[in-house]
Amino acid sequence: MATVPPRAFAFCHTFGLTVWIALVESSGWSLILPGLLLLLWPAVAYGHAVLAHDSKRAEFRNLYFDSLVFGIWCGVLDYYVWATLFIGLACFMNNMVVGGLRRMAASAALFSSGALGWGLLTGFNFRPYVSTGLDIYQVAGAVVYFLAIARVMYGQNRKIGRSIVEIKFQNRVFHALLDLGSVANRASNINTLLNDSLQHLHADFPEYGFAVFLQERQRPEVTRYAAVAGLSFGPEDEHRLSSLLTAAHEHQEGTIRLSEKSEIEQLYATSMAGRLSLYFGWLVVRAPRLDGGLERTLTLFADQLAAATENKLLHLALKKTAERDGLTGLYNRGFFESALQLSIQGKAQPPGLDFAVLMMDVDGLKEVNDRHGHVAGDQLITTVAERLEMQCREDDILARYGGDEFVILFPSADLSAPNRIAELIRSNLEGQRCVVDTAQDKQVELELRLSMGSASSTEAPPQEVLTLADNRMYDDKTRRRRKKALG
Repeated sequence: MATVPPRAFAFCHTFGLTVWIALVESSGWSLILPGLLLLLWPAVAYGHAVLAHDSKRAEFRNLYFDSLVFGIWCGVLDYYVWATLFIGLACFMNNMVVGGLRRMAASAALFSSGALGWGLLTGFNFRPYVSTGLDIYQVAGAVVYFLAIARVMYGQNRKIGRSIVEIKFQNRVFHALLDLGSVANRASNINTLLNDSLQHLHADFPEYGFAVFLQERQRPEVTRYAAVAGLSFGPEDEHRLSSLLTAAHEHQEGTIRLSEKSEIEQLYATSMAGRLSLYFGWLVVRAPRLDGGLERTLTLFADQLAAATENKLLHLALKKTAERDGLTGLYNRGFFESALQLSIQGKAQPPGLDFAVLMMDVDGLKEVNDRHGHVAGDQLITTVAERLEMQCREDDILARYGGDEFVILFPSADLSAPNRIAELIRSNLEGQRCVVDTAQDKQVELELRLSMGSASSTEAPPQEVLTLADNRMYDDKTRRRRKKALG
């Protein structure tokens, strides 16, 4: 449909040519009346294209009919040389542009059939020349027509170019979204998820910088998680961003443009409001220029990142429920036994990594429960758990093994590791006091006392290490009771 104006011009120009010849040769209405009929064809062609189910296909058929009609009209004009040459070239060019050489050949066949058919019907009369003025008119019209077609093609090429750029950008967005999904599946925690996600986004879009901030819903001024990739803030941006994040709960917009200037480097912030249950979230992006395509895409990135974060939070919560003790928050017995089996397997396979275990029992828990109630007993257990955590290293696995029993697994360690921790516990925990509430709404002071036993795979078969540590713990408890009985 883009070629309709140039083609309408071509028909009007040909009608003007017909009128000129009629005036010069005094042929009157014998040429002008058929010329008026010629002008009806553009309207018919336009209506056909508009009403057709497939307008593009109808337009291509119209180009074929153009060739036939103009071929006939060149016969009506007795094959005036400049008209026949330029009109034929215009028909061939139009069809070649949309269909290549094969379609151009079909156009040439239709044009020749129209021209020769009219000659066969009315006789072949030739009009090679009319006047210099008419030649100039015809050449000028042809030049205008070809330039108009060239402009249309230029516009179409620009449109195609923009479409290609947009498609490439959409493909980058699609791959980036797929990457975010893969990163979310691999991440072990929220910090890793956010950092890896932004690194992937920055790798897919190196010209952009990214940052993400998650704030607590109850305290919007507290940023719980943050990650940055390829982005640094200027003083003005930091001030504006700080104000925005502090008042995040008041903003319901999708994407906010933080930069004041309209064309140069832009800073965008896209809200994750409504997509996260525990946090307010913002995805911040710095673009090298004003970018309408990026603005439309940011909500997709924010949605994907928010969904991945929410799923990971849910997964971690479920995992914590399955692995952690409900009272102390330490690992539970099931998780410890799974970790112990991995250590046993590691010892059995080359290079045969040793491991060690420290078993502990809280002395006097039954007496506390019987005398002061289970509320006091639970407080005693949680106090011991908190203080044990303070003595453990990051790689040590501390678990609540039973009611009053705790155990520490030391992967890749010999007997020196549990002995060292046992000494720390003796020095920093044994004999310390804590205050607990009783069932009678009173407070009592209790002394912390633990029996301990350690063992390592360097001194016993892997499957027997835990049993050996447990036996040594009860031996320690027996000695302590005897010592206490003897005063």
